[in-house]
Amino acid sequence: MCKGRPSDTADTGVGTGAIPAAVQALVPAHPACAEALTLAKASLPASILYHSFRVYLYAHAFTRLFHSDPDPDPDQGGLSTDPGGDLSGDAPAVLFVACILHDMGAAAQHDAVPERFEVVGADVAARLLRAHGVAEGAARAAWLAIALHTSPGIAERLAGAPRAVRLAVRADFGSYPAPRPDALPGGPGTVDMIRWKLPQLEIEKDLGDAVVRQALLDPLKAPQASWPGDLVRAKRAEPGWEGVNKGF
Repeated sequence: MCKGRPSDTADTGVGTGAIPAAVQALVPAHPACAEALTLAKASLPASILYHSFRVYLYAHAFTRLFHSDPDPDPDQGGLSTDPGGDLSGDAPAVLFVACILHDMGAAAQHDAVPERFEVVGADVAARLLRAHGVAEGAARAAWLAIALHTSPGIAERLAGAPRAVRLAVRADFGSYPAPRPDALPGGPGTVDMIRWKLPQLEIEKDLGDAVVRQALLDPLKAPQASWPGDLVRAKRAEPGWEGVNKGF
């Protein structure tokens, strides 16, 4: 953790994340985005809120880059088109909602929903988008993006929002190269904004602990062949471990 960042020592509990005006200016001007951001700020700890916003910035950049490098190759079985795959119409709003709510299912208010957190978050996002009149195909793209964001090798072979969100999540956790700074919303200056205004905090520990906490309350939230299942197995293998979940 870098020293000297005031935000590193701030309260990081639910509802404590603050999105500065300069960062909020990068949010698409759509009522669905305003509602989604308000919901995320009220429901998520600062670490997961900032992670979700970083995922949006990276996903937006990846979507721009996809237009100049339209991979995946359909000849290899991938899907090259997707209703949430461009930056026209409602697509920026759909991408933002998918990103800012992609971990919403891990919030405490969804503890009693007997579904894995990815599906819960996908349902929340799709309902919100439909309530704002977004086309069903675009709402479906957001649902797929969230539902598949922890499933290796699936979303990467899709296109549009599912692929962009999956790669953005991987980029934020360091398992995929971050997009070029010039592709980020706001340009290269956004790199410093990400570092100073959207700090990492304890994202890996906080998210892993939240998913495990829910799964220990309801095993249906952690099927064995799933990322939540991996986290639960690691926790049960070393119940006294206080660091980042070793299944993360």
